[in-house]
Amino acid sequence: MADQDKSRPPGHRRVVATVAVGALLLAAGACGEDTDSSSSDTTVVGSGEQADLLGPENAAAGEPVRVGFVTDGATAAFDTRDETRAAQATVEYWNAHRGGVGGRPIELVTCETGGDPAGGTDCGNGLVSDDVVAVVFGTSAVAEQAWGPLHDAGVPTMLFQATAKNMNRDPDSTFLLVNPLPTLFGLPISVAQRADADKVAFVVIDVPVAVNAFEADGPDILDNAGLDYQLVRVPPGTADMTVQMQQLVDDGAGVVHILGNDTFCIAALQGLKAAAYDGEIVAVSQCITDATRQAIPGEELAGISIISGSALGAADDPTYQLYEAVMGAYGDDVTDPESNIPMGAYTVMGALATSLEGMSGDITPETVTAAIKAMPEQALPGGGGVMFRCGGSAMTSQPAVCTNQWLRAILDADGRPASYEVEDSSDVVGDL
Repeated sequence: MADQDKSRPPGHRRVVATVAVGALLLAAGACGEDTDSSSSDTTVVGSGEQADLLGPENAAAGEPVRVGFVTDGATAAFDTRDETRAAQATVEYWNAHRGGVGGRPIELVTCETGGDPAGGTDCGNGLVSDDVVAVVFGTSAVAEQAWGPLHDAGVPTMLFQATAKNMNRDPDSTFLLVNPLPTLFGLPISVAQRADADKVAFVVIDVPVAVNAFEADGPDILDNAGLDYQLVRVPPGTADMTVQMQQLVDDGAGVVHILGNDTFCIAALQGLKAAAYDGEIVAVSQCITDATRQAIPGEELAGISIISGSALGAADDPTYQLYEAVMGAYGDDVTDPESNIPMGAYTVMGALATSLEGMSGDITPETVTAAIKAMPEQALPGGGGVMFRCGGSAMTSQPAVCTNQWLRAILDADGRPASYEVEDSSDVVGDL
C-alpha cells in the first residue's frame, strides 16, 4: 500500500484524475457529458479588458485559405456541435487580429461524421475534393477513418490526441498536440513515485479500443518506471464493482487508475469505498461530471487532481482569459463556452494557426506541412503554459507527437479545477 501523506487527515483519500483520450471513450460508448460549467462561477470579461486581450486589429485580406474541420457533431449518444462553433469563432479572431495565415483569411470547411465510420471516410474524401490545405480534428470516434483519405492525399492533419499507431507513428503529415501516453500513464506513474507505491492497478472498461490502448504501450512504460501493475477489465454497465475493488485491495495496489465514463467511475469509486481502499486513485477526466458530484460526497472530491490538456476554468491564467475573450467577441452561438468541448476546438484550431505564423509564399498542403515541422516552440493556445513543437522530437517512436507536457489541476470541494501546474513526461515516454 502507498505511504500516506502525513499532511492529510487520517483516512482522507486523495483522488487523482487524468484527462481521457476523448475519442477512445467515445468509441467505447463511454462518453460522459462534461457539464462542468453548468453550475460553476465564470469570469466575465469586460469590453475594455476583452479588447486588451484580443490585441490590435490585423485583418487578413485576399484569397481565403481553406482549412477543414472534422467533428462527429450530433449523434444519438452525444452532441459536439459546439466545437464547430468554437472553431469558427477562433478562425474569426485569427482573421481579425492575427492576420489569418500568410496574411490571407482562413475559410473553415466543416464536415460532421455522425460518429459513423462511413461518415468519417466521406468527410476525409470530401475535404480532399474541397482542396483544403490542412484539416483540424475535433472530437471524433471515427477520426482514423476520416484521417485515412487525407493522409493518402498528403493533406496535413492536426488533432488533440489519437491512439491509432498508424497516426501516432506517421512522420509525414500528422500532428498530435498532446501525447496520449502521458494521458494514460503519466499521472499514475507520477502519483506512484510521489507516494512511494510500487504497484498500479488499472480499472478499464472492457471494450477493445480501451483495453488495446493500454496494452499497446503500457507494459513497456510501466516497466521503465519500475512499477508492477494489474489490469482489471470490467464490462460496461457493471453497477457494483465491490468484488473487483476488494481484489485490488487484497493484491496491494498503491495506486488505482480508472478508465471509463462517469457512470463507470462512480461504481468504481463506490466499490473502492466499500472495500476500504485507502491508497491513491487516478481516473480519467470524464469521471468528474455533475453526475459524479451528485453521487460522491464533497469531502471525497476535495483535493482531486486532473491531468488536462487545457486550462479550462482557470480564471487567472492568461491563456484561458484569451479563450474567454475570443468566445465573448466571436462565439455568441457557442452554447456552453465553459465546457471542454469548445475549448478543445479552440486549442487545436489555434495551435494550427500558431504553427503557421510567419508563413509566406504559396500556401499548399506541402508548404503547410513544412511550416508546421519547422515551427519554433510555442505556447499551446489555452494550454496554461504547456509548450508545443511539432517537429517530431517529442517522442522517438511517435514522431507525430508535439509535446509530452500536460497540466495537473487541483479540484476544490465542489469538484472543480482551482489551479493548474505544468508537468512533463518526457523522461517516461520520450525514448520509447
